[in-house]
Amino acid sequence: MTRVSRKGRTPEARAFRAERVLDAGMALATRGGYDAVQMREVARIAEVALSTLYRYYPSKDALLAAAIQVQLQELREDIVQRPPRQRTPEGRAAEVLHRAFRAMQYNRGWAHAALSAYHIPKPLGERYETPPLAETPEPTSLAELMGRAAWGPDHRITTAEYRVLHMLEALWNSSVIGWLNDQLTPEYVEERMKFAARRLLMPEPEAGR
Repeated sequence: MTRVSRKGRTPEARAFRAERVLDAGMALATRGGYDAVQMREVARIAEVALSTLYRYYPSKDALLAAAIQVQLQELREDIVQRPPRQRTPEGRAAEVLHRAFRAMQYNRGWAHAALSAYHIPKPLGERYETPPLAETPEPTSLAELMGRAAWGPDHRITTAEYRVLHMLEALWNSSVIGWLNDQLTPEYVEERMKFAARRLLMPEPEAGR
């Protein structure tokens, strides 16, 4: 028997509502980037009460962060189904960045919203309750996906390796922003990622060789 909540909605129905909310946010971003994503309009399109929307997503950035996680999960599934075929770890890591950038090129408005949500500085005086960890990959992030593609799912990423992956992720973010601002061509972004991955991930030659 299907379990029904006290409010009369099944878990499946609640999940579908959340999916509608994220779809609405992404649709608005597609039309006009970060500024086009307005919570009242998201609630209207998704057909949910504004108070309910804020209960699950207290801000526009929180909503966009949830949508970004959906996109990263789709990238993870793509990597699992179509593993990068490059022969070297640095080549496979660069392929992950290539696929992520290609997805951004397909939807410039969404790219603008996603990058803005993460890279607009917080208001002065606002602090995170807990400082973010800088030496551990998040469960679903570009750094974690690069590590999986580069060395396999069973590899335990070291602190030094994660620092390098985090640097590549930061460079990817800044490169996408440069592309959005018409400062970098797509071809240059691709070459930049390959170059950085080679320089940062290629093993150092053994001493005496």
